[in-house]
Order: sequence, then C-alpha cells, then structure tokens
Amino acid sequence: MKKIFLIIQVAIFSLSSFAQQDLGMFNLNEIPQSSYSNPANQFNGKFYLGLPAISSNYFSASNSGFAYSDFIRKRGDSLLADFDNMIDKIGDDNYLSIFSKVDLLSFGFKVGKNTQLMFNVSENAYLRLSYPKDLIRFIYEGNAAFEDNTANLEGVGVSLNHYREYSVGLSHQLNEDLRIGARIKYLYGMENIYNERSDISVVTDPETYEITARSDLSIKTAGLTDDIDEETMDYLTGRGNTGFAFDFGANYQLNEKISLNASIIDLGFIKWNDYTKSYSNNGEFNYSGIEIDAFADDQGARSDDETSFDRVLDSLEEAMNIDTNTSSYSAPLTTRMYIGGNYAINERSQAGAILQAEVFQGNLLPSFTLLYNRKMTKWIGMGAAYTIINRSYNNLGVSLNFNPGPVQLYVVTDNLLGAFQPQHSRHMQVRFGINLIFGSDKSTDINAAYNPSEKKKKKKSKDESES
Repeated sequence: MKKIFLIIQVAIFSLSSFAQQDLGMFNLNEIPQSSYSNPANQFNGKFYLGLPAISSNYFSASNSGFAYSDFIRKRGDSLLADFDNMIDKIGDDNYLSIFSKVDLLSFGFKVGKNTQLMFNVSENAYLRLSYPKDLIRFIYEGNAAFEDNTANLEGVGVSLNHYREYSVGLSHQLNEDLRIGARIKYLYGMENIYNERSDISVVTDPETYEITARSDLSIKTAGLTDDIDEETMDYLTGRGNTGFAFDFGANYQLNEKISLNASIIDLGFIKWNDYTKSYSNNGEFNYSGIEIDAFADDQGARSDDETSFDRVLDSLEEAMNIDTNTSSYSAPLTTRMYIGGNYAINERSQAGAILQAEVFQGNLLPSFTLLYNRKMTKWIGMGAAYTIINRSYNNLGVSLNFNPGPVQLYVVTDNLLGAFQPQHSRHMQVRFGINLIFGSDKSTDINAAYNPSEKKKKKKSKDESES
C-alpha cells in the first residue's frame, strides 16, 4: 500500500510546482556569475569575492502548457477553474519546472595576464514534470472520454534533484581572438527522483467501462525518508550520494565587430546510494472499479477510518503489480547548451543572439533570445532581452549592474512580465546579488569588457598611431 501511495504523493507534489535558462546572463562578462553559463567568460578585475548567501540568488519557474489566467477565470466576485480553456491551450507534450540556486561562497582571481581562476559552493534544487495532454483530459473528463480509444500517457516523467556543488573554474585567453574555459564540479546529493522510463496507455471498454492499462515504468528515488533520528550534519554532509559534472565554453573574436560564443553546462551525474527505493512495472492490468464494501467494516457499516483507504490502495497496488528494490543508481544532471553571437554597435553598445537548449527525458527543449547591452557610464550597465520559450512570445527581460567602487550590485531577469503579472506568464526568472570586485578597469567601452582582446587591439593600434 505504501508503495503506490508514495507514487501518488510524488505525482501530486510535482503537479503543484512550476530549468535553468539564465539567458540574460550569458554574455554579461562584467558580472562574475556569467561564467555559470559560459566558463570562458572573464570578469573585469583582478579579484572578486561573492558575499556569502547574497552574491548570487537564482530562481526560475516555467510551465510550457498554460498560464494561470488560462486556467483560473474571474467571474464577478468568484474565481472559476476553466478546464476546457486550459486543455485548448496546452500542447501534446508539456513541461512544468522550478529551479533555485544560491551561492554559499564564491571568489575568483587573475593569474598572470591571461588566466582567471574561480571557486564557488552553491545549493541547487530542481524539479521538472512532463505531462501529455491526454493526462489532463483523463483527470478532468474521466475515462469515458476515451471510450474504445487509447489515452496515450507516454512521456509522463518527473525529475527532482537537490544537491550541493563545489566547483573550480578556469578561463584562459589563448590568443587575441580565442578564449576557452572549463569548470569541474564535485556534487553532493541529498534528494532525487529519477524517472528512467515511462510508457503508459489506457483503454476503456465501451460496454463495461473497465480500464485496461499497459505500462512500462521505472521510477528511482533517493533521500526521501522520514527518519527523524538522522542528525542534521549527517543530512548536510554525511550522505553517500556523490558525483561529478563538467562545464566547457569558448569565446571567439571573429573580427572587430563580431564575436561568437558557445558552452555546454552540467555534463555529469550523481551516484545515489543512501535511502534509495525504486519502483518498476512492466505489463498489463485491468481495473473495474472500487467495490463499495471496501468502505465498510466487518459488520457492513460505513467506515471512515484509515483502514478503508488502505484497502483501496492495496487493491490498486495488487492490480498494478509494482516491484520495488533498494539498489543504488546513477542519475544524470539536466544538461544545457548555449550558442550565441555578439555585434559591437559602437563603443558603448552591443547586440547579440543566443540559442539555448536543455536535454530532459531524451527530449531537446529549445529557447531563443535577442539581447541589447549598453554601458551607460563607467559604473552603470543596462540591458534588454526578448526571449521565445515554452511556446510563449511575450518574454521581455532587463538587466542592471551598478558598480560604485569595489561594490557590484546586479539584477537580471528574462521576463519582466513574470514579476508584475505572473498570472499571464508561462515563464519567470530572476538572478540578483552583490559582489566585491577589486582591480577593475572602469571604462565606458562595453566591447573591451565583454571581449578583452578588443582592449589589447585598441591599445596596440593606439601605440602604433602615437609611434
């Protein structure tokens, strides 16, 4: 009984939630945290310190299927759930996700003229649910909507990851045109749900309304325990769930105006060993409904206690024939890929474009962003962005970094509408923080900040001219 009940809990928890794009940060070299999207990026300075717990706070929430206002409608003084409109809005395959990342400690420094080293410790929490349209129809309309037809639930998947990363990054200017970077991450895992495979179909008999379900499922979990005796420090540092991941990136200066950038992030996995439990099912079962006797006691009287519900869950579990085990397993991180280009409009302004994609459950989830960044003064930089993501076309983002002295304050969002009108948005994202940067070159030349090779070329040209 507890096996199937846990699976139901997982599904409900996932549905109540909303991947990390971070598109506006990709080429903001002045902000050290831009290297999280491209490890080839170098900040403008000799040393930086990210203030603990406030240097970088990231949050994103996305639903590719529908916005809140597509589902909840206002009628007079009441709020109504409009399932029909929501079902019209969603696609055949949909994704709902939430991601949070907080830096506990970060710092970096310059080594020689061409190299920077960066270190950080961060806490990561990530959840994504994939849900097909037929699942929503089955929940709302019931099995009668699929009378003598198949409800295709293939692709239902859930991924949950809570882990801490300890990383070391290096960026090196190979020559005037090419800069490369890499980061290695040691990962410590705390909780995980890994949907290894999910292939489900449901057919309803038109005469008896009996349900025939065919399924091939494998769900692996780790760290989901109610062990109240576990010490806090054992939870934070003592679990045996570890792994590694890698980031790679490159920036190439094609000519004086155009630069190209590319990176791949979170290429790795965690081996889960502690508090593991896996659920699998491969076969077919028939379900004809719940007998009313299941809600009666031994004398036939109606029973409201927990035993009645246990009987129902036991019958479902018996029909589904779920197998369990406690073996260790490995689960990959959600890998992200970026490719982009920048064009220097003038000394103060730059435009760019980014194509980004995530890999989830074997599917590629793309997004596209247009960017404009401008150095307003030596201390202030601003930017604007337009993003297409989750079949949503109203995502207008902004960025601001303020650099008085060694202090840097910044905020970046890919969707301003999500902050002011979240009910109409399918995507919201923000990163903000405070850094201390020493030895920076206060300049209004945005291209020198984004592409250090440009500064060298201009200095060389100036020296030759003076000579």
